[in-house]
Amino acid sequence: MTRAHSLTELAQRKRYVVEVASRRYDLGSWRRTERLTGGVLNEVYLAETSRGNFVIRVNRVRRSMAEIQRLSSFLSYLGSRGLPVDELVPAADGRVAAEIDGELFSVHHCIRGSVYPSPRDVTGARITNMMKFLARYHSASGRYRDDRKLAARDDTLPVMYTEDPDRLRERLKNLPTTDRAVESAVNHAIDRVGSFFASGSYRKLKRTWIHGDFRCCNVAFDSDGVSGLFDWDLLCNGPRLFDVVVASNDLARTIAGPLSRDPETWREEFAQHLAAYRKETRRLGKDMNESEVGSIPCLLLVDAILSGVFFALHLRRLPLKPGETASQRRQRSDRILSDSLNDLAAIDSLMASVDSNIFPDP
Repeated sequence: MTRAHSLTELAQRKRYVVEVASRRYDLGSWRRTERLTGGVLNEVYLAETSRGNFVIRVNRVRRSMAEIQRLSSFLSYLGSRGLPVDELVPAADGRVAAEIDGELFSVHHCIRGSVYPSPRDVTGARITNMMKFLARYHSASGRYRDDRKLAARDDTLPVMYTEDPDRLRERLKNLPTTDRAVESAVNHAIDRVGSFFASGSYRKLKRTWIHGDFRCCNVAFDSDGVSGLFDWDLLCNGPRLFDVVVASNDLARTIAGPLSRDPETWREEFAQHLAAYRKETRRLGKDMNESEVGSIPCLLLVDAILSGVFFALHLRRLPLKPGETASQRRQRSDRILSDSLNDLAAIDSLMASVDSNIFPDP
């Protein structure tokens, strides 16, 4: 297939998505539509219309009307609690999505503000406000009814949080790798994580509906303030601290690089983001407990397995994004995999050290 033919197919696909949304949703007259390159599974488009800006999603993760309905109810609940999120727009027939030829199309309100795909573009004030927003999100989501069907099925989501070590091993076997060194390193980490999941300390962690991918690329900013949160593919029930670890680690890597490269600088950066979150939880009367602080190293292992090794390997079998080459995709996968394996070893060393509490109470 030639490059020109690929671009033609993308243009035809965009026209089809616009036609479906135009017939099924009352969005006014259409002015401009562009396909967004974020995400790894769903097709996502930004539509500018006379009634405002909207995001169109062709859902690959949530594959039934019931799943999208449950997500819509959750987002509406968050909106009612004053949290800006990308709530769903009902179709003309009142349903939360339009089902055409086996595909589920949903339309979301577009959150105003700027999105920074790279943490390098997020300033200190934005980082602080982002972590404070996460604390407020956890406070609100913790009051939502405990409906475990809210999470999407995870058979296509190898990065989704899980507390089942056997499930982690199953995912590893299903990913495209035959490297025994990789399998050995990950299985060793899973052994440590499995012991942690079975411990009394883990059962003391405060649980909620965690976002699962709380990074700056899924947060919109209005100047330095947070104007909204989106991308709920990895939403599931789990320890709130996992969101904190994912966000703090992602931000810390911006200045310090991977944990394995400069552990002390990385630890200082991570601790600053953790402190911003904890300050807000204290203000809300939801402070972290001792078990949560002590669980950080183990949750770092989980993050390195899921968001690092598993994500890197999963990338190798996903379709290329618009404008991405196979070489670029492979280089990205190799870099993430290498850094993550080094991080697994570095975290393991930290946990084995005398100072196992690497993040004392600030």
